Amino acid sequence: MGSQSNLSKRNARIRSLMGLKVIAILILFWWHSDIPNPVIDLGARTCEFFFVVSGFLVAYNYSSPSVSLPRTWSESCIYVKSKLCGMWPLHFVTFLICLFLMPSSEIISLKTFLKAVMNLFLLQSWSLDSQTFFAFNGTSWFLSSILFCYFISPFLLMTISSKKRAIISLCVAVFIRLLIEKQQIMFGTDLTSWNLHVSPVVRSLEFYIGISLFPLSSWIKSAFIKNTKYSRSISSVLELLTLVIVIALVIIENGSWMRGDYVLLFGLLIVVYSWDYGIVSTFLSTFIFRKIGSIEFEFFIPKIAITS
Repeated sequence: MGSQSNLSKRNARIRSLMGLKVIAILILFWWHSDIPNPVIDLGARTCEFFFVVSGFLVAYNYSSPSVSLPRTWSESCIYVKSKLCGMWPLHFVTFLICLFLMPSSEIISLKTFLKAVMNLFLLQSWSLDSQTFFAFNGTSWFLSSILFCYFISPFLLMTISSKKRAIISLCVAVFIRLLIEKQQIMFGTDLTSWNLHVSPVVRSLEFYIGISLFPLSSWIKSAFIKNTKYSRSISSVLELLTLVIVIALVIIENGSWMRGDYVLLFGLLIVVYSWDYGIVSTFLSTFIFRKIGSIEFEFFIPKIAITS
């Protein structure tokens, strides 16, 4: 219980990242709604951001000596169970809503039953069939993939115990993530038939990139930001510059960059804002962002059930 309390306190400290997550959720909701939005694939971009920032925050939360890290398979299962208890009830409610909205002719069928089982057990993102991993509440694939990331996170965290190991882990995760996408572009899905948007394997690599970035971000903050006289001014400039660059590249490179390229771009954004020093971070830490951030998960899950 003490560890969970400390975990919650640490999670609230990087308020700028919570603010960025709130903006990403609002963009995601907007992109899936009937409200006119840009032709840019904002849904894909926000999901890439979510997996990287989730890995970063997991590494941050467990960086404190007062928070014990699960180190066995059984402890990892308990860790995932604690995550599942917070998300599954609402997932079940949205599942029922989508089920009742289906035509009666589709409900009573073996195909629907199998999809329902996969969905309720949050295994749908492991399917190679888009009709399965997007069945019922379409966003639930995210829960399926993020649960896998949470399950393996204790073992991933063991690989970043030093700056050198973190750099190696980051390079390995980036290389494999880009390689999977590049070979699919060149040779199709014969070798890796994973869907790049849904696959837990692909998403766990993005999650791992976020985990690996945390110790490097902390090192940069200690070596540069904290020891610089004009740290707040420099941080403000870096935040504004990074934000402008990210927005510009998302717009300009739409349709030409690989998904993995955006993952690296969002990694840079997360590192800069994780320092929580600049003027934009101060704005992202205001009451309205904290309020929406406290219900971000409840805001995220039902959106497809409402907007589709």
